[in-house]
Amino acid sequence: MMLTRNAVAAAVLSLVAGGLVACGGDDGAGGYGGGSGGGLALTVLEPAAGADVTVPFTLKVDSSVPLGPTESGRHHVHVWFDGDEDNYVMVESDTARISAAPTGAHVMHVSLRHANHSAAGVEASTSVVVGEGDSMPGGEETGPGYGY
Repeated sequence: MMLTRNAVAAAVLSLVAGGLVACGGDDGAGGYGGGSGGGLALTVLEPAAGADVTVPFTLKVDSSVPLGPTESGRHHVHVWFDGDEDNYVMVESDTARISAAPTGAHVMHVSLRHANHSAAGVEASTSVVVGEGDSMPGGEETGPGYGY
């Protein structure tokens, strides 16, 4: 049987697309990884679930796609606490310092976003207990000031 270039290309594309879709799902990292989003995945690596943190604290995520500035066309993440999705912090890398957060026990949500800020279909969350802390001078800080 002789295959044309187009038939081979179509077969390879089908295999690759199937593999990408199969990549999503449970990451096995304690249950706070993201769901399905067309093969996309997002996991909160730090802080750990239930962690006690003080402001500022470090957020580390693992994304199946490179994160970067919106003007680069890359994905980024939005981070918010509890149900306050409109009051988010935009994070353009896999590590960020969160410099504003409400004190007390909260659920921190992390949502993978396209460069145009639309949802990519993958979210992760983790519970944290935020204590009062001091903002550290210098360095890059990420956060709009939550006003809590």
